[in-house]
Amino acid sequence: MPSRHVADLRQVAQKTGRTIDEWCELLEANGVGDRREAVNMLRDSYAVSHAFALAISDKCLRSTGDDEWGAADYEAEEGTDRW
Repeated sequence: MPSRHVADLRQVAQKTGRTIDEWCELLEANGVGDRREAVNMLRDSYAVSHAFALAISDKCLRSTGDDEWGAADYEAEEGTDRW
């Protein structure tokens, strides 16, 4: 994960009022599976800053279960479930 997101993720609950898990559940419940869609929803519907929206969406939409950052985090194979 990019280092700029690590600092943001540590402050998500304090700055947004929800934990990262709560944000991930919200994105999943709304059927959001695309980074751009997630960022737009978080910014427009929940007034989350762009930086936090990026960090949250990147963390929640990663297709792998580990903390390694890579291209696979943005592109899930067709037919796979990101959640």
